[in-house]
Order: sequence, then C-alpha cells, then structure tokens
Amino acid sequence: MSNEYDKIIDELKDKITQIILLYTNSEKKLLSLQSNNITLIEELNEKEEKYKELEESYKNLKLAKVINANTKDLQQTKVKINKIVREVDNCISLLNK
Repeated sequence: MSNEYDKIIDELKDKITQIILLYTNSEKKLLSLQSNNITLIEELNEKEEKYKELEESYKNLKLAKVINANTKDLQQTKVKINKIVREVDNCISLLNK
C-alpha cells in the first residue's frame, strides 16, 4: 500500500513539475510578446509621424505646383495682353495716317 502511495506522490510531483515548467515558459513567452508589442507600437508611432510629414510635404508640393502654374499663366497672360496692346497701337497709328 505504501508503494502505491509513493507511486501516486511521484506522479503528482511530476505533474506539478510539468505545470511549473509550463507556467515558466508561458511567463517567458508573455514577456517576449509584451516586449514585441511595445516595439511594434513604437514602430507604428514612428510610421504615423513619417506619414504625417509626408502628407504635409505632399500638400506643400501641391500648393507650390498650383502657385507655379498660376505664375506661368500670369506670364502668358501678360504676353498676350502686350501683344494685343501692340496690335491696337498699330491699328491706331494706321488710322491716324
């Protein structure tokens, strides 16, 4: 009978040891996952900041392009007006002759 109890106690000790080992491994895995999670959150924050910077740069580039396009249009308009004024002056001088 004592032999049976010893066997049961030994099995119980083995199972407890296995449970402790599983718990320890689970704790290590949890710590690793938490560390990985923190790293990923930091990376995400960096990416979000970079995205905001790029978005701002894109807006500035679009604005600069619009301003540049308006400047070109303005210059072309001035050239056309000057051409029309010269033609009108030419016509006036022809009428005066």
